[in-house]
Amino acid sequence: MPRQFTSMLLLITASLSMGCQSNEPVRPVAHSRFDTPAQPERMHPSKEKNPERDLGHDWDSIEDRLGVASASQRKQRASSSPVDLPEGGSNTGNLSSGFGIVLATFTSTGHVDQAVEYRRRLGTLLPSLDSSLRTHPDARGSLVVFGSYVDWTDPEARADVQRLRNLTVNNRQIFPQAMIAELKVPRDPSTVPDNELVSLRIKYPDVRTLYTLEIAVWGDFESGEYPPSRRRSAAEGYARALRQQGMPAFFHHDDARQMSMVTVGVFDHRAMDASTGIKSPEVERFVMQFPQRLVNGEPLIDLYDPQDPSKGGRPQSPRLVEVPLL
Repeated sequence: MPRQFTSMLLLITASLSMGCQSNEPVRPVAHSRFDTPAQPERMHPSKEKNPERDLGHDWDSIEDRLGVASASQRKQRASSSPVDLPEGGSNTGNLSSGFGIVLATFTSTGHVDQAVEYRRRLGTLLPSLDSSLRTHPDARGSLVVFGSYVDWTDPEARADVQRLRNLTVNNRQIFPQAMIAELKVPRDPSTVPDNELVSLRIKYPDVRTLYTLEIAVWGDFESGEYPPSRRRSAAEGYARALRQQGMPAFFHHDDARQMSMVTVGVFDHRAMDASTGIKSPEVERFVMQFPQRLVNGEPLIDLYDPQDPSKGGRPQSPRLVEVPLL
């Protein structure tokens, strides 16, 4: 590769901000045939009227999302075509959302044009990648993305990440931090109802990180009991019922993981002490009201001995999660 050609490639890749997310699946131990959990008798945290909050600082994310649907289910719906990558291939498609490998993030003024130009140059300098590159709108700017995959666990995505990390010019890695990430198309704010969780991003547009308490989730988990329409309806119905009783409740649909959830409250950086894990009194009031995390209407049980369910377990507590971007 000519020296001038190599220098140009290294220059346009030197300042990339890489997208990186991870998820550990957790399976529920029970499913209910009821769409809506039993309603709480008392709603004492509802007296809070969203006072002015100090939302100017962030602390390490502690979200722990529940489960993923099987790769085989989504793979049946994913479009695919071969890609000319060194020593291998990749599933690709024209999906506007889903999963891809983020190669660059642009957030400054003119980010759309910057992403388009970067994608063009990268495709010219590395033609074997060109057919799998695309730009993608992000809540804070624009991304340059490689490939389209069915989920985090797609083996072809993992193989492509490794190939991209191993790609070198003059013995220098070009994408040393390539990671698969979930991609979403930003929502039109006018289409977001007040009881949908992402509405908090409209209310607090300048805050990087917000937290809420996840108290219930619905998912099919390959059972056939909760297709998308039913799980979505269950979550929305539960959030609506809680709101009728004065609770600051929200629903959220994570279609990539085929789950819907209900949360209560919105919290700032004081929600939990990052070093001790002690929750604030504000959060604890909600935990007292909702002491068990529900899955399809039943408590999610943490077994004392996963190898021997007969030893029993204890209900899992609700957890703080990050409010998703719009």
